[in-house]
Parts: sequence; C-alpha cells; structure tokens
Amino acid sequence: MPIGKMIQYKEMRQHPVLCSHLPETRWISKARTLRMLAAYRTVFIKPNYGSGGTGIIRAKKLGRKYEIRCGSSRRIVRSQAVRRAIRTYRRPHRRYLVQQGLRLAKYKGSIFDARVYMQKPESEWIISGITGRVAAPSKVVTNYRKGGHAAPISKVLLRVFKNDRTKMRSTLDQIIELSKIIADTMGKNHSVRELGIDLAIEKSGQIWIIEANPHPGHMLFTQLPNHKMIRNILKNKRLIKKH
Repeated sequence: MPIGKMIQYKEMRQHPVLCSHLPETRWISKARTLRMLAAYRTVFIKPNYGSGGTGIIRAKKLGRKYEIRCGSSRRIVRSQAVRRAIRTYRRPHRRYLVQQGLRLAKYKGSIFDARVYMQKPESEWIISGITGRVAAPSKVVTNYRKGGHAAPISKVLLRVFKNDRTKMRSTLDQIIELSKIIADTMGKNHSVRELGIDLAIEKSGQIWIIEANPHPGHMLFTQLPNHKMIRNILKNKRLIKKH
C-alpha cells in the first residue's frame, strides 16, 4: 500500500528531531496557496499519492505576477488567475497538497538532493546506498525518471561547501542520522522494509525532508562509478523477499 505524503508529514511532525526539518505542507486551497506564496515566494503543488516527480507543479512569485510550471510547460499569470493556471495541470479526482519552496544549494548550476536508500533485510534498518541526485539542466525536480542523475554525495557536498571537509562530514553525518530516525518512525506505523528518503540541502546548510518513498527505484545507483551500493541494494532485496 502506498503511503500518502500528508500522512508521512503528520507522522514525522510528531518527532522532536524531525519536526524542525519539515517544510510547511498543507492541503491545497486558493487562499492557502496565495498565503504560502506571499511567505515563501515559491511553492510546490504535489499529488498526495505518486512518485517519480510526476505531476509536480511549481508556483513562483515574480513581482506582481506568478510563474506556474509543470514539466516543460509554464504560464505567467496575475494573482486572480493562479488557481485556474494550477488547475490546468492538476489531474481530476486526486488530492493535492501545497509545500513550502526551498532555497536549494546548486551543484554545477543544477538543484540537487540526497537520496538515501534504507532497507530492513533483518530486524534493523540499514543504509544500503546514499547518493547525490542532480536535476537535469533547468528542471525543477531531481527524479531519475525526469532526467536526474547520480553524483557521489561527498563530491557534491564538497563543491557546495567550497572544499570545507568539516562542513561536508557534519552534513553527511546529519543526513545519515535523520534517515535512520525517519526509517524508524515510518517502520513503527507501516509495514515497510524499504524506503527511498529524499533530503534537500539549502544554501545555508539547513537540511529539509522532502519525502520517504516506500517503493524506491534503484536504477539511480547504477550510475555511480563504484558499484558497491547497487550490489548491496540488490543483495538486501533478495533477503527481504525471503522474509
């Protein structure tokens, strides 16, 4: 069974550590979208169920106008037309949420996030893989299906933090710690043995939780020069099947 993004958000909000790493997320309404646009200037409108970056809409405030973008399609509208423009990209009979946009750090001019592949082959959650996930040029999502590609996370963070190895290591340690807490939290509430956890890093170094996908793809890890992680993921998948 898929786990809705809003359920994830509410469960993680209850944790004293995770709550400060969650971007504001609400069920969509016209008033709420405009309020959050005024507060954050950029918001993402996402289907409650879904993965792979499909159907994600970005709304961005540009002075007195707004840019509404989905995939390669974009519209520039005034405030009274924001709702109508967003609705043209929404699929009928699906619930959507609106999420705070983030001032993400960039790697070689593209946004990126960290994908942490968590698995529970036995009784404990383990990290089978961790990589940077870099968006294709000019894309607003990093997903593999939307042209995102893998880059070693330490290499990405070193470039972002201008070769500050102490900052790189502390950020990586925090990513690992948060991922373990997320897996434990989700595992208590749902029957899951795999999670693809996506964490974004702001220019300031602040880490944000994007989501935890209970049906993660593993093809991203085949792009890394070292194949140890993909071998671990596939080995643990076989162990999970045995259970």
